[in-house]
Amino acid sequence: MRSLSLTIHTIPEPKIRVPLKAEFHYAVADPLTVLVELHASPSDAVRWVISRDLLFDGTTEPSGLGDVRLWPSGSGTRRVMYMKLEAHGTSCLLEMDPEPLEKWLLETFALVHPGTELCDVDWHAVTAGLMSD
Repeated sequence: MRSLSLTIHTIPEPKIRVPLKAEFHYAVADPLTVLVELHASPSDAVRWVISRDLLFDGTTEPSGLGDVRLWPSGSGTRRVMYMKLEAHGTSCLLEMDPEPLEKWLLETFALVHPGTELCDVDWHAVTAGLMSD
């Protein structure tokens, strides 16, 4: 498993930024997704499973619909990326530096190249599993 720890910021109100520890986890066994853990405290984490491609696209262009939306912003030399997470009528706006995330995602692409994530799937076993349920 490949992991990245970042300090990001939650934005509960305009002009208020609260630091938050975020961990991004990538496993070759689940090549399409990234597990994102947001730690409000050392013993409390909120977990989201987000598409790896969606995260990468969000570093350079608006991406996502519905529960997960990402978009880059910035002026001059300061780039930022925003991520809005929504569930059950509640939303959270997060701000982060996209550069370490982008670099880390490129490392995951070296492990499993984009477009090849499903090449090693045993489709007969998947189909058999679906039929047995």
